Amino acid sequence: MKGLVPLLFILLTGFRSHDTGIGTNEYWVVERNSTLMIKGSSNVSVFKCDVQRYLNNDTLRFRPDAGTRQLHFSQRSVTIDIAEIDFHHKYITSDMRKTLKHQQHPHLKIHFIRMEDPSRTKAGQPLKGLVDIELAGQVKRIEMEYTMKSQAGRFFHLEGRRNILFSDFKLEPPRKLAGLIRINEELDVSVQLFFRRIG
Repeated sequence: MKGLVPLLFILLTGFRSHDTGIGTNEYWVVERNSTLMIKGSSNVSVFKCDVQRYLNNDTLRFRPDAGTRQLHFSQRSVTIDIAEIDFHHKYITSDMRKTLKHQQHPHLKIHFIRMEDPSRTKAGQPLKGLVDIELAGQVKRIEMEYTMKSQAGRFFHLEGRRNILFSDFKLEPPRKLAGLIRINEELDVSVQLFFRRIG
């Protein structure tokens, strides 16, 4: 009887581990050549802005789930300084920074929740993931679709794209010249994410 209890414990924990397929913690470092681009339009023209240098040393921590072929993130944030977003025109840059409330909320944050496992995907194939975007004090959960652009050794490159609205974050698009120039609600956001695996 004494030997039966440890045996049952081993069997039960073994089956539970096999069922979940949850792996150990793994880590990605976000490389500094990662970029962000935002495209938008007004009633008179189109515009784009970008972040050409990624200044933070963010590291993502996750556990792969072999059963679902997904990664579940526990350390999840990529942080972008609003002041580093360049609209290539000082007046538009000034207006957009005010609209995004960069004085009170100086960062745009992307919080990774889960993602299909890139290690099981070939270059060019789509990957779906769930993220929280934090902007101007508001958080919006959205589904992102990424494309695996390349993978070599410990390094890989993901490209993601999604349309968002100013109203998703309770923001009003900028207006100029008593409303004669109006920025449209929809923005096209794309990210180029370069990661390095560690651990």
